[in-house]
Amino acid sequence: MKYALRNTWICQRGKSDQAMEGFKPVAENYRNMGINTRLYVDISGDMDVIVMEIEIDSLDEYFTGHREFYAGMDEATKGLIDGINGNTSSGTRVLYEMVEF
Repeated sequence: MKYALRNTWICQRGKSDQAMEGFKPVAENYRNMGINTRLYVDISGDMDVIVMEIEIDSLDEYFTGHREFYAGMDEATKGLIDGINGNTSSGTRVLYEMVEF
């Protein structure tokens, strides 16, 4: 089975450009790990929205790696995450089972 994980962040008004600067290296890190990753920004609907979508082969591997990432963050990475969190006000996560890929 393959999954798509879509994280959506609502940025503080006018802060999406600053937040995107934090998301780009996160997306690049996923790509370097061989994970298909896409970043989206709004062009209609809610304003100041950033979406990152990744494709996952194993939920267990993803969530284990996710926990390890947050447990072992260095100071530079903590600063990056703090910058993203400081520019966003809320978010959602949706997990889809991919039927066709």
